[in-house]
Amino acid sequence: MYDFAVVALLALAVVKLVDFVTDNLGDLSKMRSVLTFVAGIGVAWLLDYSLFAGWDIPIRDADMGTIVTGFVIAGMTVPWRALFSWLTHDRATMDETLGEHHPLRSAA
Repeated sequence: MYDFAVVALLALAVVKLVDFVTDNLGDLSKMRSVLTFVAGIGVAWLLDYSLFAGWDIPIRDADMGTIVTGFVIAGMTVPWRALFSWLTHDRATMDETLGEHHPLRSAA
C-alpha cells in the first residue's frame, strides 16, 4: 500500500516539475508528454525505485523493473491532471495542460 502512495506522490511531483519547466523554459509546451515520460523514468532511476522490489515480485532484470516503474509514475500523472482540471474547471487548450499557465518571469 505504501508503494502505491509513493508512486502517486512521485507522479504529483512529476506533474508540477513538468509544468514548471514548460512554463519557464521557452516554448516546450508541445514536448510536455515526452518530458513527462523522461521525468517519470528519471525520478525512478535516480531513486533506484522499483515497484517489483517493493511488492516482492521477482523479475529477471532489476533495471527493467526501475524503468517500468518510471512508466507507471508517468502514467499516474494523468489522474492528477484530471483532478486538477476538475477542481479548477479549466479545460485543456493544448497537449495535457491544465489551462493557461503564466511563467514566473514576464517578457518586458
